[in-house]
Amino acid sequence: MSPFEKRQYSGKQIIKAGDLLRHAETLTQQEKEWALSVLDNFRSLHAMPLNTFQATLRKRIEALKISDVIIAQRIKRKPTILDKLQRFEGMQLKRMHDIGGIRVILPNIKKLNALKELYTHSSTRLSHKLVRIDDYISTPKSSGYRGIHLVFSYHTKHPDKQDYEGLRIEMQLRTKLQHIWATAVEIFEAFMGENFKSSKGSQEWLNFFALASSAIALKEKQPVMPAHEALSQDDICRSLMRKVEELGVLKVMDGFTLTDTLTSANAKKSGHVLLVFDAEEKIATVRHYSDHEYDDAYATYVREEGKNAADTAHRHVVLVKMNSIQQLKKAYPNYFASIHRFRELLLQILAPYLNSPTLPQA
Repeated sequence: MSPFEKRQYSGKQIIKAGDLLRHAETLTQQEKEWALSVLDNFRSLHAMPLNTFQATLRKRIEALKISDVIIAQRIKRKPTILDKLQRFEGMQLKRMHDIGGIRVILPNIKKLNALKELYTHSSTRLSHKLVRIDDYISTPKSSGYRGIHLVFSYHTKHPDKQDYEGLRIEMQLRTKLQHIWATAVEIFEAFMGENFKSSKGSQEWLNFFALASSAIALKEKQPVMPAHEALSQDDICRSLMRKVEELGVLKVMDGFTLTDTLTSANAKKSGHVLLVFDAEEKIATVRHYSDHEYDDAYATYVREEGKNAADTAHRHVVLVKMNSIQQLKKAYPNYFASIHRFRELLLQILAPYLNSPTLPQA
């Protein structure tokens, strides 16, 4: 399929496919194949608007003179789309706002707010409709996740681009520290077989991630989790230290090892990257495709997804567009089990409290 894939199904058919996939276990093989073909076509449509948004984004970051920014765009993984349809009964596939996503990692809160203002202020908004703003910094998610999500509805008057009219694109803005926390949670999820992002799993581990989120928020002078508002910084850090000790967090992280095939030979190349991450096999396979090879990249992406069993939580397949592949590990450290930045941040926060012999210094 091409980045300029044409729409093959009507809005009603897309809605129907989403409703069917919500109860996939009850479908006949023919119904399931039809619904998945609708999903594949609808998902692939988002590549063109994503390219448009990323080009504008780079110009705006350049105008703001913000350096040390990481940008990546991706099409949402099929298992994640299916999980979302099944978890939210009222969710319509046609209106799912994050099938096409752009991740922007900024140096600090000040730079993040400057970019947010550029996209939300009435005088500098895009011609595309700003549908919603989710401020997970002022009001963090129950998991502890923080960031700003801007959702746009793609608009064009170009007669050849009407197939993409109304498609929704989500732009995620995170600071470096927020990104370190978020990707660390995903690494723990993959190796432990949990779903911490959705606030599921062991309550002790959920409490650890929430405390770590609040401690990082304090470092950035931002609001802590609601459950920690009555606690002092000292209380939060001491509680976090106790969780680290009780759960053996640092020893657990020592087990997050992985072999990857990302080499320096293609580090400076731009284009699409197909990444297959397998926490059980402890390997990450990286394949590079130039922009004109997108057909092959997307076809391989769909094939690799098809290899996953319905209950395969340890194997992730993702197709990412990057300006430079050397940025891949920074944008998606979770797919390389790259946990060292979170470990360093955790030890930095807890440095004043490291009196316990059970908590290693390195």
